[in-house]
Amino acid sequence: MGRFCLYRLLFIALTIVLTPELRGQSGDGESSGRLDQIEAQRIAKSGDLRIEQPTATERTFTRISHLIRHMPVSFQVGGLGPGAGPAIGSVLQSMSHGDRVLARLWGTGSIHGFYSAGTGVELRNISKHALGFALEASHADAPQLEYYGPGPNSSIHNRTNFRREDTLFDFRVGLRAQRHLALACRLGELLQNVGPGTNRSLASTESVFGSAEAPGINVQSNFLIGGCSAQVDLRDLPEDPHKGTYAEATYDRYYAGSHDPFSFHLFSAVGEQYVPFFNRKRVIAIRAKTELSFHSGDQAVPFYLQPTLGSDTDLRGFRRYRFYDENSIALNGEYRWEINTGFDMALFVDGGKVFHRPGQISLSRLESSAGFGLRFKNRTSVVARLDTGFSREGFQVWLKFGKLFGCSF
Repeated sequence: MGRFCLYRLLFIALTIVLTPELRGQSGDGESSGRLDQIEAQRIAKSGDLRIEQPTATERTFTRISHLIRHMPVSFQVGGLGPGAGPAIGSVLQSMSHGDRVLARLWGTGSIHGFYSAGTGVELRNISKHALGFALEASHADAPQLEYYGPGPNSSIHNRTNFRREDTLFDFRVGLRAQRHLALACRLGELLQNVGPGTNRSLASTESVFGSAEAPGINVQSNFLIGGCSAQVDLRDLPEDPHKGTYAEATYDRYYAGSHDPFSFHLFSAVGEQYVPFFNRKRVIAIRAKTELSFHSGDQAVPFYLQPTLGSDTDLRGFRRYRFYDENSIALNGEYRWEINTGFDMALFVDGGKVFHRPGQISLSRLESSAGFGLRFKNRTSVVARLDTGFSREGFQVWLKFGKLFGCSF
């Protein structure tokens, strides 16, 4: 009943939004007058060859975007994981040798002890095919990540917490084979440590779940990671798409040197399609993503490396990392409309589930959530995004600066 009411509210909201367009087409006289007005505007614009100037709203959000990208200290909420709380961070970078060498140093910390820090250097466009290399090293500590148990039937009442520490060394090679096609390969080492969580209001994960429900809870391993990816991008504006297609596929091999039962293969794929209408003032966005793990029968994916659902991009009505298992599928549909040149609104519906074996992939028994959002934009990108999602477990609010498709309150 709750989910039916939620969808009914979304239908009512959608009807209200579309009412002005429907009214504009309700009568022959009104429709004809509107068509004459549009034609007159088109003729007037065809005779005006001046470059269109950005509006005051666009200029404001452009300045905000420029400030966010260039200020040395930034603020975020929840971006380091559930329970992190408000965080503050900084990114220092330097470009040299004709914008071909980029050096970066970054760090972020929160009031609850979460932090992430790293450094890297990137060599860009060293050939006519935009060949590039990148070398990075980073360390992250999340002292109270949440775990509810494995699979789609896990209960929110089994909420526990654990500590995860990652040290990653990563080397990447990228190549833009054609204008819209990019290829990349990586080789890295992940040093892993998992222990008791520090949130005293929750049980520590190892006290509730054993190795059967949480593989790797008692024994951790470091991983050698190697893999490649391919990306096709046909969108008009990658940071605020209104039309086009995006697709990416990635394969990674995780080799657990000290504990081979934790070795596995991971394949992930994502596809996006954007369909504009009403002169591109309104957009229907569709997104699908899956992560599939492959290994032999006597092996398992450690629970802290398993795909999860519940974030600012999938099942937005659930808590972050709400569902864990070895495989996942997620679907999103959004209807976005422009209020003015610097401000959009959106209605969305999310579906998805986790499952244990790749052969169990299907669109049946999906968890679902729905909600609404706000987009603050300049002429080419989204400066900030605020989404509120509702599900059978309540609601979540997500705040993100930057790309469309995370931060939570």
